Amino acid sequence: MRRPIFFTGTGTDIGKTHVLCALLEARRAAGSGARVLKPVASGFDADALSATDTIRLLRANGQALSAEAVNAMTPWRFKAPVSPDMAARLENRDLRLGAVVNWCLDHLDRAGPTLIEGAGGVMSPIAADGLNLDLIRELDARPVMIAGNYLGTISHTLTALRALDGRCTVIVNEMTPGPVSAAETAQTITRHAPRADVRVFEPGQAAALLDILDAD
Repeated sequence: MRRPIFFTGTGTDIGKTHVLCALLEARRAAGSGARVLKPVASGFDADALSATDTIRLLRANGQALSAEAVNAMTPWRFKAPVSPDMAARLENRDLRLGAVVNWCLDHLDRAGPTLIEGAGGVMSPIAADGLNLDLIRELDARPVMIAGNYLGTISHTLTALRALDGRCTVIVNEMTPGPVSAAETAQTITRHAPRADVRVFEPGQAAALLDILDAD
């Protein structure tokens, strides 16, 4: 069975879902599909459903936009835009790492790639008793980390890579113009983290990154 691919980030709001959606659309355009899971989501506003990450992922993957599809992709949904463990407590709900791990394992594609999107950054709590990092390790997933291109991103990225033992694909997302180009940021990260596979995401060029989804 192929290892799942876990999309995480150096933090929140750095373009995880945007990059993943672009990869899904490029993969569909190339004639291939993928299974996508986002097991936990906070800041989920049912009154603005079309703006949620879950709906964006379903749309990018060419899946039906229905309540059943939302539940099948994201079974744990919380309204408050805070870390999932905090959001769960606000709703008096129990969110445990073991339950998330078991759900993900039960929903892996046994033949094709399974792409799992985390919630927040690598070290963000995704459950009351675990971080995204813990979920990655429990699933034996291959991490893909999205980084922004802002002042401070090199430190944030290298810190996260230390937590991941340096073995990770990093995609530098040129969300807004940074102090240097995304390519220069990627070169510096590579120099200090030679075990990482560092790429640059350019709008309209997602097809150039599709090999990330098929690597073992």
